[in-house]
Amino acid sequence: MKKIILALLLNTICYSQSATITYNFKILEDKKLLESPYIGKIFSEQIKAAKFLEFKLVFSDTISKFENIQTMGMGEQNISSVLMASRCVKPKFIYNDTLYHNNQEGVFTENKYLIASPLNKNWVLTNETKKIDNYTCYKATSEYIVINGKGEFHHPVIAWFCPELPYSFGPAGYGGLPGLILELQEWNNVFGAIKIEFKPLDEPIVLPTKGIKIADQDYQNKVGEAFMKEFDRN
Repeated sequence: MKKIILALLLNTICYSQSATITYNFKILEDKKLLESPYIGKIFSEQIKAAKFLEFKLVFSDTISKFENIQTMGMGEQNISSVLMASRCVKPKFIYNDTLYHNNQEGVFTENKYLIASPLNKNWVLTNETKKIDNYTCYKATSEYIVINGKGEFHHPVIAWFCPELPYSFGPAGYGGLPGLILELQEWNNVFGAIKIEFKPLDEPIVLPTKGIKIADQDYQNKVGEAFMKEFDRN
């Protein structure tokens, strides 16, 4: 990982209640997907385009926001494709142990739904450590589950969190660990911290209000039903 740039704009980390963390993004190669006649080419293009993405996590007290901030050098089609692969097309908010985000444009009109689900805290903590820059990070594992018309799918999640930075936030809608997540791998997606700034936020974090509030699984069910209706029509 590139050397993390640490900017201390308050007296000490301990007294700071807000920060901005910048993450880069990469997609790990998967031989099976690359050789697929259906998505191999798309997956290969996503791997190449991922290096152009950067994301920003901002947090203060009990609320955080994670969003894409960098797409330089990418065509519109590649932007859409690789953002979709990151599963972070829309900003993700965490407040009071609940994850919020709007739906992207696609099956439904953009922002039709406000998806709210309990923050995933089903972490298995381990004693395995590794150095990320000069920080000692500990490994925690979990999974995210997708249930749709094709079945139930379990995808592995690996987080490397740093107890030296005692903030229970992280990228891509993950948190709830006893330390800031500096690296997160969700299946073959990897978010890595490259810059940490402890400073007052430029503006307050405001939760989204647009859309019909709905639980994550109920939203997945609606997406599945919409696809089935489209399939029946064709």
